[in-house]
Amino acid sequence: MKSVYKIPQKIKGLSDERKRKSIPLFNLVMPVLIFLMLQYESFHTVFSAPESMEKRLKNCIRGKIPKVDAVRDLLSRIDPKEIEKIHAQTIEVIKRNRVFREGTIGGYVVAGIDGVELFSSTKKSCPECLSRKNGSGKTEYFHRSVVCMTVGRPPHVIFGQEMLKPVDGSGKDEGELTGAKRLIRRLKKRHGHFADVIVADALYLNAPFINTLKECGLETVIRLKDERRLLFQDAESMFQRDEGRKKNFSGGKKRIEVWDLSGFEIEHSAHKLRVVRYHEKWEEKGKETERWMWLVTTLEHADYRILWEMMNRRWDIEENGFHQLKTYYHAKHCYCHRATEVIFNLMILGFNMRELYLYRRIQKFEGSRISRKSVSRKFCDELLTEKVKDILYEKGG
Repeated sequence: MKSVYKIPQKIKGLSDERKRKSIPLFNLVMPVLIFLMLQYESFHTVFSAPESMEKRLKNCIRGKIPKVDAVRDLLSRIDPKEIEKIHAQTIEVIKRNRVFREGTIGGYVVAGIDGVELFSSTKKSCPECLSRKNGSGKTEYFHRSVVCMTVGRPPHVIFGQEMLKPVDGSGKDEGELTGAKRLIRRLKKRHGHFADVIVADALYLNAPFINTLKECGLETVIRLKDERRLLFQDAESMFQRDEGRKKNFSGGKKRIEVWDLSGFEIEHSAHKLRVVRYHEKWEEKGKETERWMWLVTTLEHADYRILWEMMNRRWDIEENGFHQLKTYYHAKHCYCHRATEVIFNLMILGFNMRELYLYRRIQKFEGSRISRKSVSRKFCDELLTEKVKDILYEKGG
């Protein structure tokens, strides 16, 4: 973390406009990052801790250990863009080191994009909160973000996130598609060609979104579900005549039939689209089970088996991304309402560092029987020992 990504050095460079600096900003931000990586569930667990926890903190920082109120106050003063900049610099290192040189699926670097809700409350709110009426008619305040993360072959890396903005002049909170377009443009501007393909659910089958991707040099694979769409109806009428039928294939225990045709259009987009329909059959608990899956893509020549894998691996963003963030990183816990974006950016930074550590170590132990869980435990042990000083500090620092 120190030698490759230089995160501690960058955290030392965060802006601090306080007149009185009895506690260095580094003494607050670095422990927060470490304990998010260790997946502690609240600041009280860390900063209002028994003596054993204080001993662990002393392995992370030098000098005065801050109290919970000081932690929250100081985090709320940090500009989220500064943490996002540190995160963006780690993505640049990942690119330079060609971590994804072989792609994540079928030679393509594939990333999923989706929205995730953080926490909600009927009592607490801030100027950045979105709002809605819940089932009992009360106003509920919440934060929601759009996240872009690699799917397929590990490591699973979050390229970035974009918080949705609250009510604008139209009286409506910002939608997920608006945030997604802004995120894609920002990632393109910051990193250039950061991925080859973006996979998404049916919400993203939208002409402005597809146009944005193509303008940024990206292809897309999107789920098609709405039978009322003209695109669906046009393709279905052709598939029913058995046009575009391809050779069947197997995916795990599934036997899969395929229909695949190109040259479709949607309103307000000049880009030609390809529609692929899959009919999956498999046996489950002694019974024959089936599922139809449709997708739309701008990829003209990708093998339909690769497209099927991309659409199925889209769930990585849910299972390896959102599930991890919510269950283990406690993204739905309100650590500090006034610093929601700062903490979420630190959480993502910690998530990526942990994923990259596990990826490197698991590669090292490839062929052995050492599990990901064992490697993860070793990661925690190293952060909670005196060795952490070697990670955090320069010699004599």
